[in-house]
Amino acid sequence: MSNSIAISNQAGIEYIISINEELREEVMFLSDDFPISMFTQVFKHEASDYIPLHWHNELQLTWVFEGELEYYINGDRVNISSDKIIIVNRDQMHSSKTINNNARTLCINFGLDFFHPLVLQKYISPLIANKGFSYHLLTLNPYQVRPLEKFLDWKKESIGYFSVINFLSQTFEGILDGYSNKHQNDEELKTFHDMISYIHENYSEPITVDDISSHALINKNRCTYIFRRYTKMSPIKYLNTYRLYIAKNMIIYSDKPISEICFDVGYKQISYFIEKFRSSFGFSPLKYRNKFGGLEN
Repeated sequence: MSNSIAISNQAGIEYIISINEELREEVMFLSDDFPISMFTQVFKHEASDYIPLHWHNELQLTWVFEGELEYYINGDRVNISSDKIIIVNRDQMHSSKTINNNARTLCINFGLDFFHPLVLQKYISPLIANKGFSYHLLTLNPYQVRPLEKFLDWKKESIGYFSVINFLSQTFEGILDGYSNKHQNDEELKTFHDMISYIHENYSEPITVDDISSHALINKNRCTYIFRRYTKMSPIKYLNTYRLYIAKNMIIYSDKPISEICFDVGYKQISYFIEKFRSSFGFSPLKYRNKFGGLEN
């Protein structure tokens, strides 16, 4: 089961993104001939919709054409609305959630095969390989909005790949013109990814900070520092936040009793679970199920 209830739509087909045990998103391309996936997503703020931490082999361009989203990308927090687009490099851990209202996005995931080999070799590949390039935020020019609006209405059988390739090429030209290096610590990011994976695989167990830090072969202080840098939370705060999001989806997408869900996600006291759930989502688990469980997303 996916950890997100934000609904995606590609070529008229609704789905929830699929993330495997390694937190890698399984990307569905529009065609076997071109490495491009283009889809919209709908976030309902009242339901606390979000996209959990994940990564993918492809780069991703995102335009939040309605509302506003908060992105976490390798520890950075970025707010994005309709006047900007963001390019996320491949293999970068990122997540997104609503801020105050509902939001809708256009996402384009893409490989690099459609770039001319010389352009790819001389310009694109060095940028992608640069360890300082995890993402880039660009302000939209007026002429860029119209093609993005056209992308919203495309269907699988009528995709104009020249338009997509042209738009992505212009976007990379803008990145290269204004790009400044950002330095990252590869080993630290690897440690962070390992700890996140450990939590996602063992959240139903009574995990402690000692368990998380021992798994990563670091001390507790270092563990806490890394979590605060990349998630703005302590390790236990992240663990409990993740448990509650898993519980939220189980409440919506299953008919399990609330008490059973409580224990499934690692809570030992139903009253404490209800208190934390209400604090996070504004409703008790039962009221949340009654309000959102029977609705079409």
